[in-house]
Amino acid sequence: MVRAQGSDSTGYVGRTKPRLEIDDCRPNDPALTQDQLRQRASEHFQRGETLYAQGDYEGAVTELIAAYCALPYYAVLKDIGQAYERRLEYEMAIGYLERYIEQIPPDAKRANACAADPIDDKANVDRRIRVLENLPSRVYVQTTPPGASVVIGNDSGIAARAKSGDQITINGGTYEMTIELAGHESVTQQIDVKIGKPYTYYFKLEPLRGQLSVLVTPPDARLFVDDRFVGIGRYEDKVPGGTYTVSAEAPGRVRVERKVEVLPNEPQGRRELIELDPLPQVGRRQLIVASAIGGGVATGGLLYAFRETSLAGLGGLLGGATGLIGSYVLVPRDQPLGTSNLTITTTITGGIAGYFAASAFTDRQEIIQPIASASLLVGGAAGYYLGNKLDISTGDAAIFTSSVLWGTTAGGLFAFSFDPPRGIGSGLVLSGLGIGSVGGILLARSFDISRTHAVLIDIGGVAGIIGGLAVKSLAYPSTDVTDERADNQRRANYALGGMAIGLVTAGILTRNVDEPKIPLKPSLGTAPTADGKAIATYGVEGRF
Repeated sequence: MVRAQGSDSTGYVGRTKPRLEIDDCRPNDPALTQDQLRQRASEHFQRGETLYAQGDYEGAVTELIAAYCALPYYAVLKDIGQAYERRLEYEMAIGYLERYIEQIPPDAKRANACAADPIDDKANVDRRIRVLENLPSRVYVQTTPPGASVVIGNDSGIAARAKSGDQITINGGTYEMTIELAGHESVTQQIDVKIGKPYTYYFKLEPLRGQLSVLVTPPDARLFVDDRFVGIGRYEDKVPGGTYTVSAEAPGRVRVERKVEVLPNEPQGRRELIELDPLPQVGRRQLIVASAIGGGVATGGLLYAFRETSLAGLGGLLGGATGLIGSYVLVPRDQPLGTSNLTITTTITGGIAGYFAASAFTDRQEIIQPIASASLLVGGAAGYYLGNKLDISTGDAAIFTSSVLWGTTAGGLFAFSFDPPRGIGSGLVLSGLGIGSVGGILLARSFDISRTHAVLIDIGGVAGIIGGLAVKSLAYPSTDVTDERADNQRRANYALGGMAIGLVTAGILTRNVDEPKIPLKPSLGTAPTADGKAIATYGVEGRF
């Protein structure tokens, strides 16, 4: 049991002095004589005495107050106070007993021989008042979670300190009760404690809160906190301190899930930026098809060294089946599209490089075909390894493919234009392929374009070649051709010029297809409010 400090205090410090009903008596009818008022007061008093003896203290109080209002007499105040005491309404009892002491006349006499002397009775009632004032009140406080500290006090000081669940004994009065528990919001409540009464309070304590601010890119992403949907694009709220699982998802994006710890009363709160990456494109199916074709072509080309067409054909079929089954089993289901595209490009590039490298030295197909087939396999293996190791994107693979395509095409057109010997022509094609390969690597390292952007540029190159051939046909109609070799050279030259114009024009026209590469990123910050508090701000930041 925890007892109040200063429990021997007197007076009304910290306690509201009650208003007595006799202070609100209605005025008597002026027409009534003094005898009539005395008669009325006597009747009410007699009924009050009877009700008191019967134990109906509420009725006794009503009748005794009516008697006093009809004809005020100080002795009735003591009877009213005793009736309130029997009702356990000690504040009202003290109020009437104090009023009784105040109104005892200095020259008061005994009412009869058996009655107590008014002076002695005044002292006795005063001591009774002190006893009533010190009757303890009991306060019970329960909290969830348990173990909270309870402090009760008022202007006169601390009345009691205890833990939730303890019995707290204090004097009657008006107090301020404070409930505190580490890691939880404190609770303060004013309580009006009546003398000698029991009180029970229950509080569910809320954990201390901290600020949680989350910003997501793209802005249409859905946000969840502990699997609870909280908003689109951003979320800001005060939450109880602790660890939360924050997740974000959007169509076509990789879902992100993070553990976030929110600390209570952290000045700037916990701020989290989430950027959802696009879902990786899968290239398994096309790689399986390419493996089947490449396996068939490579096996057939290798067996061509034996000059057996039927053997090469049968080997091609078996090689294609082996490539199909092997890639179906070995290629993972989430094979990135960038690696798949690069593998196909390097396979074709290797085959072309091997073919023209061998052609530069010989025209024997039983030598050229096996070398080209072996180069094809080497190119495919190298592309698959590098694509997985470098985690190449579809855009980088596309720009490399375009560079190799147009470099090789340019080399072939130069060879066709000059019509050189076989060795020199093969060298021109190899030069174009090499320049295209090196240029593709440099472009992939320096620029970041999408697959769509690369395709549009390729379309420009094709359109340029077609346009160049069309211009040649207009400038040199076929009916005027007398030298077929010169006509082929002109055709190659116009195609080469049209290709260059088409690629450059497509590059200029599609320059804004991709998102601008200004290094901007979403940002969270804080700004002061008018009342001095901090709020989260959302924006972007970057360098130009």
